[in-house]
Amino acid sequence: MNTQKVLFLGAKVLLGTLMILFGLNKFLGFIPVDPPGDPTAQTFLGTMFSSYLFTVVALAEIVGGLLLFVQRWSFVGTLVLLPVMFNIIAFHVAHDMPGNAIWLVPTFLFAAILVFFKNKYQALLD
Repeated sequence: MNTQKVLFLGAKVLLGTLMILFGLNKFLGFIPVDPPGDPTAQTFLGTMFSSYLFTVVALAEIVGGLLLFVQRWSFVGTLVLLPVMFNIIAFHVAHDMPGNAIWLVPTFLFAAILVFFKNKYQALLD
């Protein structure tokens, strides 16, 4: 197995594990999460937690993470996770930039997976 395949597999396993873990955390609450300091972010998250959107995001994280583990469906998993990752990045850039940088880990893993699936994404855009 060459180095690129090992990196690709490692990125998929790590990102899939993180997405499943954080998706389940939304339902089970086993990892304590401090509220953001920005009042706008607090309002946004409060609205999200009190609506259907919270469940939709959690299910998208879990399903996308599980699909990353299945060789045949891992590309579909990245498609499911694409809007989730976009919102994670947009939220932290807009509201939590000086805060913790833990969101950078899944961002870099997702970017690495996108590079490996570059040909499949190009086929969608052609």
